Amino acid sequence: MLYIPKNQRRPMLIVGFFGALLFAVGDVLLQSFSGEGETLLLILNSSLRDMPLWKLYFTLLSGVIATPALFFGLSAMDSYLTDTGGISKGRMHRWFRFGAVTASLSFFAAHAVCAVLELSLRQALVSGLTPGEANAAFQVPFLLSFAATNVWVTASEIVLSVSFISFVVRGAVPLKKACAWLNTIGVTVIFEILGALLSGLTGNGVFSLLAKSGPSLGVGAMLLGMMAACGKESEEDRR
Repeated sequence: MLYIPKNQRRPMLIVGFFGALLFAVGDVLLQSFSGEGETLLLILNSSLRDMPLWKLYFTLLSGVIATPALFFGLSAMDSYLTDTGGISKGRMHRWFRFGAVTASLSFFAAHAVCAVLELSLRQALVSGLTPGEANAAFQVPFLLSFAATNVWVTASEIVLSVSFISFVVRGAVPLKKACAWLNTIGVTVIFEILGALLSGLTGNGVFSLLAKSGPSLGVGAMLLGMMAACGKESEEDRR
């Protein structure tokens, strides 16, 4: 991880937060095909054929920008932890570093793999393949790639969430213990519930897409929490 000086941490945390937002937008766009159709590859729909190409291109481009942005933000958080007595070089700090590096890489890998495979599948449908033929042709590469990247992403999310919860509960990060939910698992669960409730109340399935952005926004929530912690640190330095 990079060492970010104290006076640069809050700006880098803001950069990381916007990187997380970009990943969240990509999460939603990858699932934003609309209309009815045959199920493809367990999680897709043949209406992907009519999906605007800009959504997939934007997902690829935003991932290129979001990856270094998220890494800078997590590096700022790591630098804060490095300067905190009792945390630096501890087991949970080492786990956090592992999760921070793998999260930046795995988020980009998942977005890139899904965008490229959806783009390829879309073009196959446009070229005249039936949903059944396209499903048979892409089933193995898509499901293997999807499974590998999502296991990688999920492992990163769990490591980041558990380590952040530990830091808050132990008081290493000066936030109220209630803020421990500001992590990928907590935000994803909240968005799952919120999406299901809004979909049930309105009958509009678009709200189910909220849950898709939960992991990325969960990392963003962690970075917002660290901004608050850095703000408290700055106030103490001025006294």
